[in-house]
Amino acid sequence: MCCERPLQLKTPALFRLQDYIHNTCSQPDRRQMMSLACVQLFFAATLWTLPCTATSVALSSATRLLHLKDVSMEALLRNSSDTSAPRTRRKRFISSKDMTAILDYHNRVRSQVFPPAGNMEYMVWDERLAKSAESWAAQCIWDHGPPHVLRHIGQNLSIISGRYRSIIDLVRSWYDERHYFSYPNRCSGSVCTHYTQMVWATSNKIGCAIRRCPNMYVFGSMWKRATFLVCNYSIKGNWVGEAPYKTGKPCSACPSSYGGSCNKNQCDSRPKSRRNASGVRG
Repeated sequence: MCCERPLQLKTPALFRLQDYIHNTCSQPDRRQMMSLACVQLFFAATLWTLPCTATSVALSSATRLLHLKDVSMEALLRNSSDTSAPRTRRKRFISSKDMTAILDYHNRVRSQVFPPAGNMEYMVWDERLAKSAESWAAQCIWDHGPPHVLRHIGQNLSIISGRYRSIIDLVRSWYDERHYFSYPNRCSGSVCTHYTQMVWATSNKIGCAIRRCPNMYVFGSMWKRATFLVCNYSIKGNWVGEAPYKTGKPCSACPSSYGGSCNKNQCDSRPKSRRNASGVRG
């Protein structure tokens, strides 16, 4: 079962609390010392006003619909990641096998959309997005985040308690939402924004992380031995009022940067010699 949190309006009390935290933490003499504490306090104040209640055995949390602002994506994702560990010693939050499985599953879904897509772009793995997902997954918080990153990327979440056979068990529920989606942009009966993010034509980069959380608070109850999956997407999808892709003959409306190159119903600029391999980039 999935749960979509409705768009929330910030209350005046929250505005005042967040403004106080921001002003206090922006003072030059405190910025260095209090940066982590301030971020945590600001996020806690935001969560305080965002109740969402439901129960299930396996859950997915819908992608956020936020507006894009001019910013350096590389700097944004770098700042949202934990870079304290040396690159050679940094432990991955996801195995190469799971990376490939998630990416291949997305591209298979994207190549088989109905009605057919004329501008579906081939998706590749992005390490910056994966690092950002790692940083958030490590918090073991059942919510989207961090807020400043969500203005610029799409994000799908999934969680399962206990054992699972394959990482696809956590991703398949997103694809199942296709039953509630009516092209071009209507959801009926249930949430479908995980699916539309998966098949958003211009979202051609993905990075994910998996975290095993011994105890995780999920919709009013404590889950034991939860497996938490975070997938970040760029360019973000789910723009209000827009269709996830253009209908048409596959690859008939590819961006000019692809030079007319088509692979398995998707715009793919990779050399043909690399097309039998996955799009995982280390």
